[in-house]
Amino acid sequence: MKKILKGILALGLISFLAGCGGDSLTKAENKDNSPFFNPAIEKIKSKYPNCEIYDYISIKNLSHVDSKIRNKIVQFYTMQSQEKPLSDYSKYFLIKTNENKYKIIGIDCYKEKNNSINCVPAETQDSKYLN
Repeated sequence: MKKILKGILALGLISFLAGCGGDSLTKAENKDNSPFFNPAIEKIKSKYPNCEIYDYISIKNLSHVDSKIRNKIVQFYTMQSQEKPLSDYSKYFLIKTNENKYKIIGIDCYKEKNNSINCVPAETQDSKYLN
């Protein structure tokens, strides 16, 4: 009887943790093998040390943010990502800072005349809706 009760309690605990276990976020990946990806990530990490960097689409999975706001934000940044950038590389990322705050970071990278890569990150105004 004790084993059955322990099994039921363990199953209940696992179900509870799975249901409340946080948001499912997708780590940022260099899907198109861009030479700008790693310098962009390094620049973000230099500005936000110890942050976790995710694909901006992960905003859809932030359960603490109203779903209408999540969908509008993702839709907006998807449209922005599809426009022809003024820079050589332009991407949006969702980051989680070491203070457990979420931010949307836009980054533009340029290839300089000496072939070095210069990246400029900027926090978007929509970050205020994520915390």
